[in-house]
Amino acid sequence: MKARNLILASLLLFGGVAAQAETPFQFAAPNLRAPSDPEVNGIRFSVLHGDNARMSGVDFGLLSMSETHHMSGVGFIGGVHRVHGNMDGGVVFSLVNLHSGYDSGLNHAFINLLEHPNRALNIAFINLSGGHSMIELGGINVSGSSGAQIGFVNVTERIKTFQFGFLNVAENGFLPIFPVFNFAVK
Repeated sequence: MKARNLILASLLLFGGVAAQAETPFQFAAPNLRAPSDPEVNGIRFSVLHGDNARMSGVDFGLLSMSETHHMSGVGFIGGVHRVHGNMDGGVVFSLVNLHSGYDSGLNHAFINLLEHPNRALNIAFINLSGGHSMIELGGINVSGSSGAQIGFVNVTERIKTFQFGFLNVAENGFLPIFPVFNFAVK
């Protein structure tokens, strides 16, 4: 019991010292962020839930909903990686990526739900994108427009280069629906 209290006191003391400068390390859990600084420039480790305004560095999440508004760096999330704003030059590996803003970098997950991954490589079993997607590799790829899609089923309104998969659907393809491959016709 004394050892546990000593460890907790050390974490709180470390958190209080780190909060005075840039936050190089943050531990997050539901209703807990130590130190409480909303910006991390270093390492964040979250269990079940972590939330802050800006994450730069390495983000680790254990069974976690790891939320931030702006992200750059690397994320290893055993759960959901949620970005409310933009991901600038990030690389994220998670079960689910749920991003509302513009992405550049790499989104790798079982499911990618991305609003504007216009400068990102998206690798997932299911890639769903509302805006323009640069490159999608997956089982099922669905986007508003895409640079290239490689997967089992590919669906987009506008393809810029090509689609390769079992079934390919593109309004501007040489045929709107075609197996194996499809390419843009201007």
